[in-house]
Amino acid sequence: MRLCLDREILEEHAEALAHVAPHAEYVALEPDGRWSGDPDTADVALLSIGLTQNPATAQELPRMLGGRALRWVQSGGAGFDAPIFTALLERGVRLTNASGLHAEPIAQYIFTYILHWERSVAAHRKQQEARSWRVIVSDDLRAKTLGIVGLGGIGLAAARIGRAFGMRVIGLRRSAGPEPAVDHLYGPEGLSALLGESDYVVLALPLNEQTRGTMGRVEFAAMRTGGVLVNVARGGVVQEAALIEALQNRQIRGATLDVTETEPLPANSVLWTLENCVITPHDAGYSPLGDQHLAALFLDNLGRYSREEPLRNEVAPPGARSHLPTGHKSDVI
Repeated sequence: MRLCLDREILEEHAEALAHVAPHAEYVALEPDGRWSGDPDTADVALLSIGLTQNPATAQELPRMLGGRALRWVQSGGAGFDAPIFTALLERGVRLTNASGLHAEPIAQYIFTYILHWERSVAAHRKQQEARSWRVIVSDDLRAKTLGIVGLGGIGLAAARIGRAFGMRVIGLRRSAGPEPAVDHLYGPEGLSALLGESDYVVLALPLNEQTRGTMGRVEFAAMRTGGVLVNVARGGVVQEAALIEALQNRQIRGATLDVTETEPLPANSVLWTLENCVITPHDAGYSPLGDQHLAALFLDNLGRYSREEPLRNEVAPPGARSHLPTGHKSDVI
């Protein structure tokens, strides 16, 4: 077995790698983008967060993922809608993602911005800049409802924190059955009802053919006038023109977007200019602990791969998702 991974992960986890795969050989991607070995010969590749965020190594990803011998890729992200992943699956390369690993930092992000809106953070900052001492009476989360569309790892983490703040928490997911993490659970047909009940709507659902464009004009009209949208899913689940219209017309109070239809968000996008919209560069899930948790998942899966056991978080190839064992889907609505 030949593994392709970045030098930092290789050195930090050398002992554990030797224990799990004692006969493995390595192709290392150095911090400056140089290779130690030939990636075309590797049959396993790890896309660590540090590797993908380093411009020098990120530009080598096509070569890393284009190897003729490649059989399995462990991704550092939860999503698998990028064209490169589709191409891998179509080639017959197995793909596992990091679903669940980023749930806690993303849930913290969600509540950073719920509190931003709830406790008038922007208004206080403006007053500070103007050296104005004027009491602002903010609202109270204990009187608010949190609506979560998508109850995978991220949605459940957000639900837990919402309840800790004393919020009423409602959720929506595709699968039926009881869900103790929320006060009320809707199926997909209940989206309009959830939107109408929620002061804060969190989108945490995967992007696929069924979920693309979930939030459009009809859905924004169903939201409360004082409602706030927080999107930590994918930009494609929101019809951006409809969102811009709803924000400009004050049909909803505001939005926090960690994702947009086009990334990076073009400089001429109206979203940059809207006072009631907060934009962040798709970094909600990043944490200093990210690569550490990803390495633990990879090591576990590497052992499973060596023993020919089912892999955690395996993504099914197109048209075959329903055949994956329970618990091996990446995200559930």
